Amino acid sequence: MTLEDFDFAVRLSDTMNWGLAEGDFEFMTKLEPDGCLVLVHDSERIGIATTISYGQVGWLGNVIVNEKYRQKGGGSLLVKYAIEYLTNKGVETIGLYGYLERTPFYAMNKFQYDSKFLVLRGEGFSAPTKALLKKAEKDDIQQIVDLDRLYFGASRKRLLEPILLDPENFCYTSTDGARLLGFAVAKVYDRVAEIGPLVCERGYDDIAVDLLKAIIERLEGYEVSLCVPEKESRTLNMLTRYGFREAFPLARMFRGKPVVGNQIYVAESLERG
Repeated sequence: MTLEDFDFAVRLSDTMNWGLAEGDFEFMTKLEPDGCLVLVHDSERIGIATTISYGQVGWLGNVIVNEKYRQKGGGSLLVKYAIEYLTNKGVETIGLYGYLERTPFYAMNKFQYDSKFLVLRGEGFSAPTKALLKKAEKDDIQQIVDLDRLYFGASRKRLLEPILLDPENFCYTSTDGARLLGFAVAKVYDRVAEIGPLVCERGYDDIAVDLLKAIIERLEGYEVSLCVPEKESRTLNMLTRYGFREAFPLARMFRGKPVVGNQIYVAESLERG
């Protein structure tokens, strides 16, 4: 995928109502320039897929084929090349978020179901918090990356650092003295925002909820989306009380040994984990 393909990628993803912009594909190709793919048939672009590698862990996202060409092996070809690319980079575990009805397709490519996630959408709101939170600063980045690595299973520094350094985005942290207990991030695009990741130490569920509230309060007036594990009933109930609604469910699947821990309360994104 190159600059000339971004418009096509957006138009194709719009058929799935994913709400992606050219900037999203620009960001992905900067992170993984050789791992974002375009499927071509007789000189016509008909499909896309994106990947990102974090050492031994990789992620597959944005797999879509023009409806006219589906059921003809194009999706399998994209997934095959994506797996080959990541494997050649040393990735041992590949994750993805897929529609529930697509789990048999990915199972044929040796992905195994792990857990269910829900994508929710709503608007920012003001809510009281109890925990002592602060806005993240540049000096906090390494601690954030280290905590994220502990539960994600690999370092996502090259993803998280540019997100955290972007002045348009928000990040809140909670600490116990010098120790980081949790953090929450929101990526902001005009009046639209995507929350994630939100990661918190084991045993600090209250702080995880307060981190989410603090981020959402900064997003009052924004259209907000986030991807939450179904098992996080407390988080989901809080969001529902404030008007968030489920957009669609997803299956998290892994090819290789699952390494992502249970302390990720909100995914970073569907295409990057």
